[in-house]
Amino acid sequence: MEEGLRKEVENNFREVFGFIKTILDEELSSLDAERIEDGARIVVEQEDLYEDWIDKIDAAPLPDLEKIEEITHNDGLHLKVVYSLTVDDAKQIRKIKIKSNGKVDVYNYIITYRQINGDRFRIKIEYDTYGNLIFTLERENR
Repeated sequence: MEEGLRKEVENNFREVFGFIKTILDEELSSLDAERIEDGARIVVEQEDLYEDWIDKIDAAPLPDLEKIEEITHNDGLHLKVVYSLTVDDAKQIRKIKIKSNGKVDVYNYIITYRQINGDRFRIKIEYDTYGNLIFTLERENR
């Protein structure tokens, strides 16, 4: 990827993630950390983020090809391709699955980490078509 384009993509990601990070921090501060057993899911209505998510996350060209995997199924060959962009403490991931029947599924999400009561949590951030920002917390160490 050309360096100028990469810088633009990184800056766009930083901008959107900065907004999301503020929302995440607010939600985590009001969360009772003792009640998180093996994880939690937080859903925040955030319709005003829709255009930025589409323009700067879903449509962004991602520079790093992480994986190409061929998976043999009984209906034929499936292909999984994963692209990413890592900036500061967050990673943007685009997972593309191509099935043997030609169906293509694309998943865009962000991964970040937080310490909560001494435990490290992996946080997956997604945005759904209903205008909800979804944070899925998974405890990493026990």
